[in-house]
Amino acid sequence: MVSTILNFIYLLSLVCWVGSIIFFSFFVAPVVFKTLDREKAGEVVGIVFPRYYKLGYVCGALILLCFLLSGDVGLKWCAWGIMILGSGLAGLVINPKAKKLKEELKISSEDEKPALEAKFKTLHSLSVKLNAVVLFSGLWLLGLTASNFQL
Repeated sequence: MVSTILNFIYLLSLVCWVGSIIFFSFFVAPVVFKTLDREKAGEVVGIVFPRYYKLGYVCGALILLCFLLSGDVGLKWCAWGIMILGSGLAGLVINPKAKKLKEELKISSEDEKPALEAKFKTLHSLSVKLNAVVLFSGLWLLGLTASNFQL
């Protein structure tokens, strides 16, 4: 019974985390940026990001708990570690820096804007790459899980 509950929590956490990345990256963000002007779209995404990252942290913590309680998980540790590291870097380091740059852009002079925009573009690019790494690591973890799965 305990094993079944752990498996359920693990699978639910993994599919919520991977699913949220897919939904946000391929559905929400493109629609928001096509529908709204760039500044408003950025504001909307800025509001969503903290919740997006929190979901990853909660799912990552639940997966870790399941790993610790279930014992040997082999390569799954590696995939999970990449996911949590990528999410942590994006959510706790890159996102706050990008948010701060956006605020600086609003009050900056015309001379300062190009340099700030270049810094923001670099941070955004890094954030997108980290998101892709987390997604592919999540798919890897899902594949490792499916290889042992039985109906």
